[in-house]
Amino acid sequence: MTGRLPTAARRIKPVVPPPGAEAVPPGDRARALDALAELAAAATHLGDPDLFHRARARARLHLRHVGATDPRLLAEQLTSAAEHRIAAGLLAVRSVRAELAERPSTRPHFTPDALAELHRLLVAADPNIPGGGGLRRTTARITWPDGRRFVIAVAPGRPLHGHIERWYRWGARTSSPALDMAALQMLRLFTVHPFPDGNGRIARLLAQCDLVGAGLLPGLLLDLDGWVDANRDAHDRAVVAAAEGDLPQWGTLFARAVTETARHRTATLAEHRRILVAATARAGDDPTAVAVLEAFRSAPAVSAESLRDLVPHDPRPALTRLRTAGILTPHPRLPGGALTEPRLLALLDAPYAPPADR
Repeated sequence: MTGRLPTAARRIKPVVPPPGAEAVPPGDRARALDALAELAAAATHLGDPDLFHRARARARLHLRHVGATDPRLLAEQLTSAAEHRIAAGLLAVRSVRAELAERPSTRPHFTPDALAELHRLLVAADPNIPGGGGLRRTTARITWPDGRRFVIAVAPGRPLHGHIERWYRWGARTSSPALDMAALQMLRLFTVHPFPDGNGRIARLLAQCDLVGAGLLPGLLLDLDGWVDANRDAHDRAVVAAAEGDLPQWGTLFARAVTETARHRTATLAEHRRILVAATARAGDDPTAVAVLEAFRSAPAVSAESLRDLVPHDPRPALTRLRTAGILTPHPRLPGGALTEPRLLALLDAPYAPPADR
């Protein structure tokens, strides 16, 4: 017999931290909190703190589900799925803000039912994920690119429901520092693996919601999905290490992800502001045109209809002048005469990229 023999699967045990647990080493926590504070200051430039929460097609495809799909239809399906993910994320963070407004002294957290519903919204229309979402009903198995195999120890059914209930209770009652709470709740979802697919996406979304709920982040500004795509091996190894008892390795990685994505977004926001200031200067002393450009602090595109209640005069002459001057161009995807500033749109659409000197 030739070829490599399959390796035995390792069991991933659920991480169940004690009340008030800490996972992030103090130095890593301090750096992450500093980066988040700088990002929060930079984000005051935005009218919508979730502006950079953008629809991006999933990079990795399950060919067994989509391999026979017509490429044009598949592209449409992936675009629709990306839009559903963004809508689910916005619904999640708005629910956090609503809970804070109603009960400012609480730490917002998702109930098991809300978690399941959010997952259904998150995977809706995704051709990679057959079915309508919901908790898994079979044993979860994971295979790394190098052939190593893992089995999630939490069985479906009652054990899985029990772990999700304990996940909720711990998050609602813990006295852990806010950054550690977000890190541990994200890790618990990975190691419980409640859903057939989409566990990473929902865990990373909820980590941002935890940071928003704790007042450390003004909106969905961190591209944690992009960071994990760029650091997949280190991420997966840290999850396995934490499941085997090494929580600081996971805490360090989580803090690094927060720090690097926060710094990346802070730089992005500085460029966003610079571009908008330059465009406004080109508009000259036309107050309606300036008001039109101010709308880009909250939206990726503008139209006469969307500006009707935002500018004091009919915006159509100003839109025509801005388009004639080459400041605004038709949005490449939105219908209905939507216009955009192309450099701002490119900035919004660009995913996280590691620093060039790494």
